Amino acid sequence: MRNMTNDELFKQYESELLLRLHNAKDLIDHRHMLNKFKEYVGAFPITVELAKGFLSQYVDRKPRTLARYTKMIGGLMKWYGEPLDFRVKVPKSLPEYTEDSDIKKLTAVIENKKTHKGNILRDLLLIELALNTGMRRSELANLEATDIHTDFLIVRSGKGQKDRAIPLLPELATRLQNFTKSMMPSEKVFKLKPACISDKIRLLSKKAGVKIHTHSLRHKFASDLLEQGANIKQVQELMGHTNLATTEVYLSLSGGSLKAAIELLGKKQSNKNGKNNSTDTDLLQKEKLEREVKQLRTDQYTMDTGKLI
Repeated sequence: MRNMTNDELFKQYESELLLRLHNAKDLIDHRHMLNKFKEYVGAFPITVELAKGFLSQYVDRKPRTLARYTKMIGGLMKWYGEPLDFRVKVPKSLPEYTEDSDIKKLTAVIENKKTHKGNILRDLLLIELALNTGMRRSELANLEATDIHTDFLIVRSGKGQKDRAIPLLPELATRLQNFTKSMMPSEKVFKLKPACISDKIRLLSKKAGVKIHTHSLRHKFASDLLEQGANIKQVQELMGHTNLATTEVYLSLSGGSLKAAIELLGKKQSNKNGKNNSTDTDLLQKEKLEREVKQLRTDQYTMDTGKLI
């Protein structure tokens, strides 16, 4: 590889990407960033120093964005035999929490549309499906009539090209079947591109005076499940998360164990006043959840490493 021109080198690495990346958007984003890096280095051999100089142009971007760019360039450098010697630290952040009242405001705006009234049923169904399945916008856009079944739906080629089944509430399943009964099996249910779904929800939210985007509905699905006592492993599977750590973020939003901890202060005050408002049930639930997470982390490590521990 050291004797290749940069044109030859980048072309060969693109062949590598075609084998590794199955998501069309990821491939487009990688190509875009690598083309910029290729223009930056010109005819000079690629080095760690040049890679750092290139990435330093993006230090004003959000940490998550910079980390993504670094991963793209880092993949090339590792393949070339000169891995980057640094990592971008991404601060821990919680998903946005959406109140039930905000959802009601959003659906009210749809129900009271003055124009495009023929799309009211479709738009309400889109919101309800996102809230009750946690589907990503691309998954909603790609949903076909043939994927709707009596009491579940199939997500085809989700993130990481993985399929998954999601159970449906009876009423929602009936509405979906009625909505799609005259469609061809391969017909898209909502007939909207992913970007169109995002734009639609953004504009409707603006009219409703709330801050909701497509992914907010996915976040709410996960946090609502955990608040109602769902097993974290079940939530992981429904969300289509590869790693349990991704799902664990929603535990902070559900707040059950943290609330139990804070209520200990109330218990202390009640005891002082001669009252007995016990939080034993909440604490038992907290301990059970902690045991589940610990066991699932062990299982995840075993699957990732192939080792028994």
